[in-house]
Amino acid sequence: MANNGDWLPSREQDLADLCQEWKTGLENPANTTNFGWRPAEVADTLAKVNAFLTVRTAYEEVDSTANRMAKDEAKDSVKSAMRDFANTSIRFNKQMNDEDKLVYGIRAPDRTATPAGEPESYPEAEPDTSALRQVTINFWDSATKKRGKPHGIHGAEIRWSILDHTPASVDELTNSDFDTASPFTLKFDETQRGQRLYFCLRWESNTNLKGPYGEIYSAVVP
Repeated sequence: MANNGDWLPSREQDLADLCQEWKTGLENPANTTNFGWRPAEVADTLAKVNAFLTVRTAYEEVDSTANRMAKDEAKDSVKSAMRDFANTSIRFNKQMNDEDKLVYGIRAPDRTATPAGEPESYPEAEPDTSALRQVTINFWDSATKKRGKPHGIHGAEIRWSILDHTPASVDELTNSDFDTASPFTLKFDETQRGQRLYFCLRWESNTNLKGPYGEIYSAVVP
């Protein structure tokens, strides 16, 4: 699971989408020239981006242990390479404007933001099990009943586990993900169909303050 403060997406599909943006940008020689990138760093990062996209496609075609291990290894490698390249060639690059950097997932610092207090409300949620092997969690604010995030909220932390009993507390939900906008989708293996998923959510503010957890919900993996 990704660090909630990480600019790289926690969901693998979102990471793959971002890698496609990086692939397009790194393959364009005009960007290397215009942004003053070092060709050797570009080539090394592009190789890791392509490697991850290739093995991920192979894993989606054949869900084998070998393909999964190769995908996970390539994912760790590309995330490390993207962080390094962002720090050396994008984040503080004066030849790139805010829009240029956003293409690569680097957001400009909020120069006008005011500190937000600890969230007082929490996300309410509803699972959607209409697609096989996945549970989509739609969530909204308990106070406003609107699907948009409350003011000053960065996103929601989703705690979840597959259990054979009703959890007595959130502590039993050992997996953690983070999503900045509803909905959030969890994908499962064929062997996990019919098992029961338990999950709950809480808001996290733009200043990393965490609110209370909401109700613990459950759904059967379709």
